[in-house]
Amino acid sequence: MSVIAWFEAHDKLAGWAQFAGAILALGLTYFTAFMPIWRRKRQLEASGKRLLENGYEVMESFHRTSAYFLPLSINLRIAALSMSSVADEISRFPIYELDNRGSRSVARYLVTMNLTLSGTSLLLDSIATDIEGRPATEEERDNIRSLLADRLKFITDMLNGVELKRPEWPKASVPNAS
Repeated sequence: MSVIAWFEAHDKLAGWAQFAGAILALGLTYFTAFMPIWRRKRQLEASGKRLLENGYEVMESFHRTSAYFLPLSINLRIAALSMSSVADEISRFPIYELDNRGSRSVARYLVTMNLTLSGTSLLLDSIATDIEGRPATEEERDNIRSLLADRLKFITDMLNGVELKRPEWPKASVPNAS
């Protein structure tokens, strides 16, 4: 016996069958309509994580290689430019389309990475201006590496989920402290 013949024989169940069919159609429509949105959210999350990796890699690469040469102003400017380019990519990323915006979210990490890379880029540009026309001394190179190591440790801790605390200023250095 076919399904249609069974429904014809049990005509009182036909309304329930139509109801079940309508619910199934609504469910299928819901999944068809929202599946691209869910996929885009997953893609955005993955893209944000790749940008975080790029930010880490650009800083880590210069920190690792700078131990083997005395930087010239051109080397520092190139490092600053590469950090700025990753920071610019992060600036163009649609951060506010990400779902989770909590304190340990990809969106917050992207903003922090952007600020860290931009600030480091400004510092490297400033140092490049100071050493214009000559190689950096070993002491200057070590200072640059120390600066990059501090920023790199901050980024590594952030990406590893270590709780980051705000710096506490000494009471004596704050004017009008009570």
